[in-house]
Amino acid sequence: MEYDKNLIRIANRIQDTLTKLRNHHYTEVLNRIGKLLGKVEELQAQSKLMRESLDRGWSSSTEQCCNSLVRVLNDITHSTSHVTPLAELPRKDVPKLSELANEITQLMQEFEEVEINLAEGTISVETEPITLEEIYLGPFKIQLRLAMLSKLYTSPAYHVIALDPHPAATSEEVTHPHVSNEQLCEGDGSTAVRASLEDGRLCDFFTLVKSILNTYSPDSPYVALSEWEGVSCYNCGHTCGGDDCYFCGFCERDYCEECTTCCRSCDETVCSGCATRCSICDESICPNCVCTCSVCGSYCCKFCMEEDICKDCIESEDQNEERNEHITTNSQSTNANQPDTTPKEVNPAAEGEKPVGLEV
Repeated sequence: MEYDKNLIRIANRIQDTLTKLRNHHYTEVLNRIGKLLGKVEELQAQSKLMRESLDRGWSSSTEQCCNSLVRVLNDITHSTSHVTPLAELPRKDVPKLSELANEITQLMQEFEEVEINLAEGTISVETEPITLEEIYLGPFKIQLRLAMLSKLYTSPAYHVIALDPHPAATSEEVTHPHVSNEQLCEGDGSTAVRASLEDGRLCDFFTLVKSILNTYSPDSPYVALSEWEGVSCYNCGHTCGGDDCYFCGFCERDYCEECTTCCRSCDETVCSGCATRCSICDESICPNCVCTCSVCGSYCCKFCMEEDICKDCIESEDQNEERNEHITTNSQSTNANQPDTTPKEVNPAAEGEKPVGLEV
């Protein structure tokens, strides 16, 4: 079977890349084993410290060393889980040029829009417009970058580019529930996608990615389809979602950050319409935490109340008591300093006068 020269060129480029991928596979196995050995050395060091602490009777230090050992053991388990599957991958022969050329030919038959760019080293296909649960997402370009294919175990080898972007209302980078910054979260399909690239099964690779794009998994989206168009703030109408959307449990409506506040007493999120301002400190209070002063009837938070009286009324009462006490003290002091003007009874005998009506 005769092949076009450009087809042979791209097949040859793919073959060279897959050869590099085989070598990179072994290099990555060694890198991951190196990280594992580093954790083993750390385990030995922590074990030695624990033995010394135990021999010297340092119970607190022994406990700390034991906790460190648990952490390192967990790291070792994690590192082992990363290196074992990669090391167990069966060795595969690099596909022949004819096999790769057949893959490209099949790819062109399977997809209407296929673009091969030798200068940039890319192979791209376009999907039909995608609609999931009545949400229009538009068509996507799946672009395989051959230079990155040789680094498949450490970096993404392809991008998913929205051609007619209809991103989530809360994030311009999320153009599909499973695509963020042009990177696809493959989910359960990750093993099959990687295996198709390792084998040089290009048509299977593009078909698998297309299938994932046409499927919605509500368990692990970047943005759920139910929130794709965002939530309208009940107060101002601003579209919000995710971390920017807040629910008020008192009126049971959604609000943006600008239209909500936090209760000073219980830290509950409350909308500005349901919140009350403390008449003393001017902080927000939710309906459950509002206190009413029994003297003046003003609304206060619990921090500005003593029993059932607000601080302003208590301060006013204290000032009145001090004023009354001050007036009483001044009055008593003034009376003590004034002369006695009360009329006194005069004794005539004492003054040398003769009693009237008596003769000597």
